Amino acid sequence: MQRRSILGGLGAMAVAAIGCRTRVAMNPAIVRPAGALRVMTLNLAHGRGRVPAHGLIRDPAVFRQNLDAVASVLLREAPDVVALQEAEMGSPGAGDFDHVGYLAARSGYSQVVATPHMNEEGRFCYGTAMLSRLPMAASEGGTFQAQGRWRKGFTRAVVRWDEDVVVIGLHLDFARASRRRAQLEELAATMSDEARPMVVMGDFNSAWSDRDRSGLGWFAAKLGLRAWAPELGRGGGVGTFPQTGGRLDWILASASLGFAGYATLRGDRVSDHVPVLADLRRPRPAIAA
Repeated sequence: MQRRSILGGLGAMAVAAIGCRTRVAMNPAIVRPAGALRVMTLNLAHGRGRVPAHGLIRDPAVFRQNLDAVASVLLREAPDVVALQEAEMGSPGAGDFDHVGYLAARSGYSQVVATPHMNEEGRFCYGTAMLSRLPMAASEGGTFQAQGRWRKGFTRAVVRWDEDVVVIGLHLDFARASRRRAQLEELAATMSDEARPMVVMGDFNSAWSDRDRSGLGWFAAKLGLRAWAPELGRGGGVGTFPQTGGRLDWILASASLGFAGYATLRGDRVSDHVPVLADLRRPRPAIAA
C-alpha cells in the first residue's frame, strides 16, 4: 500500500478553525477534485535517489533509473505543474545529461523551463525547473543576489488554467536563516505588485515557527499567500525531510485559491526530500438561504 499523509482540504481547514486539533489520516490515494489545479514540488537531490551523495554514483544508467522512479510518481499523481529543485541540466558528476528534459519526456510534460543557478563549465549545471501540462504564457528564471557558495534561485511561469496563475518554484539557502530571509525579501520585492493568483512552492529550508528567522510567515503575509495547516510541523505528519523530520518544502497559494487537497507522499522515497502535492481551486460561492 502506498504510504502517504493525506491532509484533506476545506474540511480540515474548518476543523482547525474551530480550535480542534488537526488530524492526519493515512489513505492509499488522494482523489483529485473536479476542476482543481494540481501542483507538486520535489527536491530531486541531483537525481541520486536515496544514495547519500551523488558522488557515489558513476553510472549514468543509475541516475536514469532514479529519474524513472520519479517519473512513475508523476504519472500516477498527474500534477498539472511540477516545481523541481536540485535539478541537473548536464553536470559531469550527475551522469552528464539533462535530467529535466529526461524527466519531462518520461512523464509526458510538454512545457519545460529550467534555470541553472550553479553553472560552472566542466563542473556544475543545475538549479530549479518547472514542468507543466498546461500552456505557459511566459516563463523566466532568476538567481538571488544574497548567496552562499551554492547558489540558489527560482523559476517563474505564467500558467494558463481557467485563468492565468503565476507559479514560482524556488530553492533557498540551506546554511543561514539570515540569507534565506534576504532571498525571500528579494523575491517579495519583485512580486509585490502582482495582481494575478499566485502559487509559490519549493524547498524553503525553513519552518513556519517564529523561532526560525528565515521569514517564511512574513513572506506569505507580504504576498497574501496561505499554507495548508502551517501550525503543523515536526511530528505533525507533514515532514518533508526524513533525515530530520522537518517541514522544509512548502506550497503557498493566494487566498483566492483554496486548498481542496494536500498530501506528503512519504511512501515515495525517490529523493532525500518527500514529494508534496496540493489540489487548488476557487472557493465555491455561498448559496443564499
